[in-house]
Amino acid sequence: MDTSAIRIENPYIAGLTLEVGFDNANPREAFEVQVRGDGTCVVHQFIEPEAAEGYAFHLHLALENAGREPVTVPLQIHWAEREYDFCYDYMYVGYDSGRDWKMLSTRSEKAITQLQLVLPRGRHLLCCHPKFDTGDYLAMLEQYGGAPGFKRVDVAKTPEGRPVACLRLGNPKGRKTVITTRAHGYETAGAYCLAGWLKYISKHATKRTSPLDALDLYVFPMVNPDAVAAGHCCTAPSGVNFGRELASRADEDSGAEGLTEFIHGLKPAFYVDMHNNTGPHLVDAFRSTDERILEAFAKKAPDRSRDQKAWAFQKVQFPEGYMLTECERRYGTLPLLTEFPWYTRLPGDMMAHGSQFLRALLPLLAEWRYV
Repeated sequence: MDTSAIRIENPYIAGLTLEVGFDNANPREAFEVQVRGDGTCVVHQFIEPEAAEGYAFHLHLALENAGREPVTVPLQIHWAEREYDFCYDYMYVGYDSGRDWKMLSTRSEKAITQLQLVLPRGRHLLCCHPKFDTGDYLAMLEQYGGAPGFKRVDVAKTPEGRPVACLRLGNPKGRKTVITTRAHGYETAGAYCLAGWLKYISKHATKRTSPLDALDLYVFPMVNPDAVAAGHCCTAPSGVNFGRELASRADEDSGAEGLTEFIHGLKPAFYVDMHNNTGPHLVDAFRSTDERILEAFAKKAPDRSRDQKAWAFQKVQFPEGYMLTECERRYGTLPLLTEFPWYTRLPGDMMAHGSQFLRALLPLLAEWRYV
């Protein structure tokens, strides 16, 4: 058990305890969970005050059954807003503290989800999407930071003292390429995508293998760890939205400030910013200001129809405040933004998708010629 967890006993279901308040948990406080006389656990989602409108996609609750036999737990989840009821049609149970993920079909009406959860003995997680917390992030840095062909680079400390770090690999003389994810705390799909590609590249690629011979890669698995730890959906505890305000409000958050200074120092040729999308949006979105890269990638994009997904390619102008916009303006960086839905995907599916996506994209960047 996480020592920061707040435990709430359910006196009407023998052996059942709920946990909130731990790393990445949402809700955060004991008063956000009530137990009714019939044993129903009423859970109120926490959403940070400065979150952008509509950002209410995070739930991470632990339930422990200390008994020998399975128990049935009635749950009523109150979401922070009503617009995106369709985003809660699936939820995820991480059995054995997230070692084994299963997907549940659920239904939300007027921002309330009601379900009956059958829990075997042990501690299990109930999430809006499979969790990838700061412990998973630090484990990834530990796993690859000293592995052959990889180097861990710490670029900043967050206001709460967590490292903002990347994994560097490829050719130090190659064109500098930045890949970021977890600007928004809840968007775990990007981290799983990177985990899948890193696992592949550590086994199958060498420094002399294209595209690693042409690119100097800086891979950031989690740029906003304070938001993740706090169970936030959109903003860091400092109030900065790392997705939309990284260039414009970096001086308000030490992690953002160090990260942006590091990226400016690189003057990257390529910048891939990985995000999630939600609900019935079945598309894997790929966006850029350059139509040529959209057309080139459309010919190489992996077929995701077996995931009931399709690709959406869109030429856009990224807003002011985005680091993508700032880097394109200053250094001629080719900006790329993805939105991959976790929706209907288990962690293994996300990892497979991320591996296939980057194995299709990076060779294009290695061969890219500016006009």
